[in-house]
Amino acid sequence: MSEDTYAARWSMLALLVAGYVGLTLNWFNIASAFTPISEELGASFTQLTFLIALFLIGYGVVHIPAGLLATRLGLKRTLVLGIVLESVGGILSGVAVGYTDLAIYRVVAGIGGSIFLSVSVGAVTVWFRNHEINLALGITGGAAFSVGAALGLYGCVAFTEVAGWRTMLIVCGVLNLVVGAAAALWFRTPPDVAGLAGAEITRDGLSKALWDRQLWIYGGAMIGVYGAYITASQLLGEYAIDELGFSSAQGGLLGAVFALAGIPGSLLGGYLADRLKNYRLIMVVPFLAMSAALCVVPVRSAALLWSLSALIGFLFLFSFPAWLCVPSDVSRVDPEHIGTAVGLMLTLAAVGGFVVPVVFGEVVTAAGYGAGWVTLGAVSVLTALIGLLGRPGPAPAPTAVPARTTEAV
Repeated sequence: MSEDTYAARWSMLALLVAGYVGLTLNWFNIASAFTPISEELGASFTQLTFLIALFLIGYGVVHIPAGLLATRLGLKRTLVLGIVLESVGGILSGVAVGYTDLAIYRVVAGIGGSIFLSVSVGAVTVWFRNHEINLALGITGGAAFSVGAALGLYGCVAFTEVAGWRTMLIVCGVLNLVVGAAAALWFRTPPDVAGLAGAEITRDGLSKALWDRQLWIYGGAMIGVYGAYITASQLLGEYAIDELGFSSAQGGLLGAVFALAGIPGSLLGGYLADRLKNYRLIMVVPFLAMSAALCVVPVRSAALLWSLSALIGFLFLFSFPAWLCVPSDVSRVDPEHIGTAVGLMLTLAAVGGFVVPVVFGEVVTAAGYGAGWVTLGAVSVLTALIGLLGRPGPAPAPTAVPARTTEAV
């Protein structure tokens, strides 16, 4: 690898890191506004949990179309489109005149976030293929993801108290828009990888990206785990405030601990995945341990809750880089179709991200928080076990490049 290429890939990673921070900042910041939204718009607890699910509706339904769009229009243009669209959704959320408006704008923000995330995994993959790819995905999809989530869950609490929830949402959207402008100006793709500026969508490529067995197995394993993580990340603080007497600041700090624990988790998980190359081990064991930790939350010990919060955040992000690497390493999807393959897996995960928070809200309303946390743990275990069916490590590299079917879809 030339010195220029080595420097370029880390520069591109820095841009993607900024994009991930903006993604999760504009995703998780809504939790910091739950109390004032409830007071101003008259939203119930169930409606607040539904706001989490609504982002995941937009986030889930366009992952696969986003991948196809990246193949057709090119990686860079689609990447910038996703950042801009999420920014617009965030800004409009700040000027919503009622709960219905806010709900619609959260869906718009989720669509933009979906496009960015699907394409950004492909962007990391093409720059870091065969060179610390899991570590790079840990830096973006883990560390940067966690920083943005922590800022949204804790930093935005203080900002909301000073400036109001509407101003907070608008400012976060504008900051992400700046990241989009930077990506439009400076992001580029590796010159030695063909098809990233726009290519035909072929039947063979599309079939591999949508029907590979490993994608469905590991995507299915994430359904309950992802839904439980998203629910806990945004409602653990609310639980501590309602049930354990935490202040709003303490609840926000608990959320920050949850998110920031993912930074060492993702870096360690990415490092070990690059060396062990046992993706099943790196994913399934932390998934099951996280599920067990969720079941312990109702013990109602404030001291224990801080540890559980950090443990859950650490375990999920420990496994996430390896999970994102399944299309490139375990399934060997072609570079121009990785966005679509990642989109399929993220779509499966988003099913849990939408359904599980709603189920949690209904269970808590009917039977209390204790039943809600145990339900999260149980759902997480059930889908995590699907991962045991997956291939443990990378697929063998092809010994020869087969002729591709060039028939366009």
